[in-house]
Amino acid sequence: MKRQKIFFLATLVMLYCFGLTYKSYCMSKESKIYKNIYIENIDVSGLTESDAIKKLNKSLYKKDSIELFYGDKKYNLSLNEINFKFKVEDAVNTAINIGRGSDFFNNTKTKFNLSIGKSIKLNVDTEYDKAKLNEYINNLSKEIDIAPVDATITVENNNFNISKEVYGVNLKKEALLSEIDKNIKNKKFGNINIYTETINPKYTYEKLVNINTLLGQYETKFNSKNQNRVSNIKLAINKINNVLIDYNEEFSFNNIIGKRSTEQGFKSAPIIVNGEMQLGMGGGICQVSSTVYNAALYSGLEIVQARNHSIPSGYIEKGRDATVSYGNIDLIFKNNYKSPILIKNEVRDNKIITTIYGNENDKKIVDIRTDIAGIIKPKTIEKESKALYEGETRIESKGRNGYKVKTYRVYKNEDGSSINEELINESYYPPKNKVLIKGTKKKVDTTKNLNSEII
Repeated sequence: MKRQKIFFLATLVMLYCFGLTYKSYCMSKESKIYKNIYIENIDVSGLTESDAIKKLNKSLYKKDSIELFYGDKKYNLSLNEINFKFKVEDAVNTAINIGRGSDFFNNTKTKFNLSIGKSIKLNVDTEYDKAKLNEYINNLSKEIDIAPVDATITVENNNFNISKEVYGVNLKKEALLSEIDKNIKNKKFGNINIYTETINPKYTYEKLVNINTLLGQYETKFNSKNQNRVSNIKLAINKINNVLIDYNEEFSFNNIIGKRSTEQGFKSAPIIVNGEMQLGMGGGICQVSSTVYNAALYSGLEIVQARNHSIPSGYIEKGRDATVSYGNIDLIFKNNYKSPILIKNEVRDNKIITTIYGNENDKKIVDIRTDIAGIIKPKTIEKESKALYEGETRIESKGRNGYKVKTYRVYKNEDGSSINEELINESYYPPKNKVLIKGTKKKVDTTKNLNSEII
């Protein structure tokens, strides 16, 4: 009797397994997903691949955009715009292959577990074009971003007029990109807040209000007859008028003026090249740089780079000129004060006037002294010429003296007594040799010839 019961139970198990195997075979034959398999909590049991894809697409694609909020403004990010899609085919393919692997025993075990109510839950991956999303965010930032505007200062009749600054706004691009990416990966397409950061202007009212006094001023006169030279001077003056230099920053004449070219409005006028005068683009702006240089000296600013011409200039004392050449020689000085400085330039009555303003606590009493450290006499170079008779001479070049000059800045008390002095520059103006032409042509003795004829 006991053997009969065991045989009966074994037969039932075999029949059940056969039935399960047969059902699985039929399911496999029809390529349908086994029972109790879910994708994104959607039951896809008994569905073919195409039916499962249709069902998932219908259930998953319920939103076509993500809403972005910035204050009271709303922006829509279209999912189609970034080529977003659910990787439904991959998930369905995974579901179809459950219980259909190469391992018979694993397949049987999986199918048995599914048949008795154990479920398998799958997720759908997502994908989108990150370049498209970056493009969308960059375009959005153009609409949201606001560039900061510096406070400005002007001086008229010793009155300081200051305008208020405007703070800028920048979209936090990386934060927004990360938030959208996270939402897409989590398949959450709810509202997203746009966050921005405040961009501080360089100069604020609170900073510029510290500019309240004249630190130093200098002026030079120019000849108004050379119109091209005057035009270059005025153009340079306009470029460096109302220039602010912050604490510890440097003023570079060349960086502000830029390349001297016709495209920039400069004209041809006399310049000095290797000790000789010749026409060149931007002639005359060295008088502007020299004027600015001296105003910086009187303001007590740190001179970083200044070089004299190869010829002493008629508009300024030896040792106090500052030549410039774009890409080669520059005038550079540094704001060594805690407050910003304002450089104002103007042309008035054939004069270049440079005024530097700063904080009253930085005001100093300054005198500039130049000492001629040496005078170099020119050599006389003699050249022979057959165009002149023997004993005749002609000066081809007069020549000029050379000079070695030391420039000192002297700081003084209110009573005029010296506090200390510093050597600012040592200038060298090379001499120009005198060139003397001497004749070598022989003279004909006409008297001797005449006497012989008489005889």
